[in-house]
Amino acid sequence: MIPGFLDALRRPSCFSTWQPTARTHLLHVGFAALLVLISIKSAWPLGQSSLGFGIAGGVALALCSRYPGIGAVAGVAVAWSAAFLNDGLPTLSPGIVPWLCAAVLIARGHHRGPAYGSVILHMMVELVVMTRVLPYGGWLEDLTTQAFGGGVALLVGELSRLPRHQAEDSILAHRSELERQRILVVSELHDTVVRDLTHAVMTAEQVRLAHPENDLLVRELGTMIGSVRTSVEQLRHSLRAIRDLRGEEHLDLLATEAPRPLREVVAEAGETLGRRGVDLVVEGIDVFDETAIPPGIRVQLTRVLGELVTNTTKYAAPSGSARIVVESDGDTVEALVSNDVAASPGKDPATSSGLGLEGARHRIESLSGTFDVTRTPSRWTVVLSIPLRPAL
Repeated sequence: MIPGFLDALRRPSCFSTWQPTARTHLLHVGFAALLVLISIKSAWPLGQSSLGFGIAGGVALALCSRYPGIGAVAGVAVAWSAAFLNDGLPTLSPGIVPWLCAAVLIARGHHRGPAYGSVILHMMVELVVMTRVLPYGGWLEDLTTQAFGGGVALLVGELSRLPRHQAEDSILAHRSELERQRILVVSELHDTVVRDLTHAVMTAEQVRLAHPENDLLVRELGTMIGSVRTSVEQLRHSLRAIRDLRGEEHLDLLATEAPRPLREVVAEAGETLGRRGVDLVVEGIDVFDETAIPPGIRVQLTRVLGELVTNTTKYAAPSGSARIVVESDGDTVEALVSNDVAASPGKDPATSSGLGLEGARHRIESLSGTFDVTRTPSRWTVVLSIPLRPAL
């Protein structure tokens, strides 16, 4: 916490879209020098202490350009020291310096609380000191002059902050959209290319096991399976790298290819599971024929259920059972995919990456739905729900 606070004190700007340049710092130094000269001239002749406090206030204001937090603290310290130790201090420097430093903090995107808080405390200190050493008319005039000049400075700070803050919000929104599309790209690649290659590996394995007497076929399939496994693992490694990437990638790709029909995926899974003695029960697939499901939701739901059915094909325990249920009441569509699992199913890197469920969850949650996974020692269940109409 303390290192973060110190870093904020040293930071010239809290905006990632705007940073002060060397020219900006020089302009601040020039303005601080001009303020000191005007302050000294308006209150001449001055004692050594008043002159020193006036110059110190200008130095604090100049420092505020490069280190706004440190400069603001220094400006308040100089102004309060002058108020308590020196009578008849100049109104401009260091009296108005806390106001100007607060304006710099606001313009540079720092938190408004400390900026305005320092100004309020400064005015309270000035009021206590001035009412003690100056007549009513004198201290009222000085405080009015400070408040007017400082108020103008704070207004300029707020006006400078507004467009910078808007630019910052725009950049953050752009980055959020890039992040969303980056995740979409990973999900699309996993749910299309990786899934099809995984299916090819599983099919080739089944053919090889079904014809052990054909040595040539077994060798050819073994070579092909090895190459595809390597390619799938390399692709999955790339997908993980893209998923974990943080940066300015222009991933503006959107999925346009329609997913495989769910009936086809389920029928294929039923054949594969049947050869392993798994009883697959399917209910409610006709829901996808209803026009009440918007096309966008239909596509995403088809991809998610296709991924879940593929997982069932991979991990369902031999001679077990599996169930796929889809229901809709017109307002929401719900689905359940469940299957028996072996006690400790092994994971082949060519058929399992962990990206599928994560991508499925992201798709459902992006549609304001829910995605719950339950795993017991003997059964694996996923229940999902998607609203068909936006919440009012």
